[in-house]
Amino acid sequence: MRTIDYHLNELEISLDRNDSRRVLPDILDSDQMILDIGCGIGQSFVALNCTDRTCIGIDIDEDAIRYGIENYGSKIQFILSDAAHIPLPSKTFNLVYSRVSLPYTNIPQVIREIRRVLRGNGRVWMTLHGKSMADKYLKEAISSRNIKQLIHVIYILINGYLLKYFGFVLPFITGRYESWQDTSAMEKLLTRNGFKVHVHEVGRHTVIEGRLI
Repeated sequence: MRTIDYHLNELEISLDRNDSRRVLPDILDSDQMILDIGCGIGQSFVALNCTDRTCIGIDIDEDAIRYGIENYGSKIQFILSDAAHIPLPSKTFNLVYSRVSLPYTNIPQVIREIRRVLRGNGRVWMTLHGKSMADKYLKEAISSRNIKQLIHVIYILINGYLLKYFGFVLPFITGRYESWQDTSAMEKLLTRNGFKVHVHEVGRHTVIEGRLI
């Protein structure tokens, strides 16, 4: 599936309130400055009807950013950027969320950046990829006898354990990151960075939220 097709499919999911795959943060009246990490074409902001507040999305996908600017640029601000180095001032946002992209980042560094750009009492909202998802990828790789896929999945599994037991992740040989996330480890990571944490399930998704204290 092409990248844009993927994001358009995600837009359809986000717009369908009856779709069990749909998961989005609650937007409060006080959330006047919102940052979406891994925004794609801006599909989450479109579904959230982001019209009466400042909504900024960052992503490393040039095609997705270009598509977003061309189609939704009048309502959403798009920035081509890595989440580990957010090119925006400190204490800017009331809410920062990451709907699907967190597992593909240098998570400890991204959490520090999120804390930096959040205002006092600001919130973070993220979905997690548990070990069961990595196990599913492993079974698929073994079944298909795809050596490259198997190597990548083994990397994901190891990285998840590094995050769980040692609090860091390593890049793959391509320079990109990917891991699974242990809920307790993520709670500890957010708590160490000054957040009061709440974890809950939304359909098939594990959502972790934090508020700066």
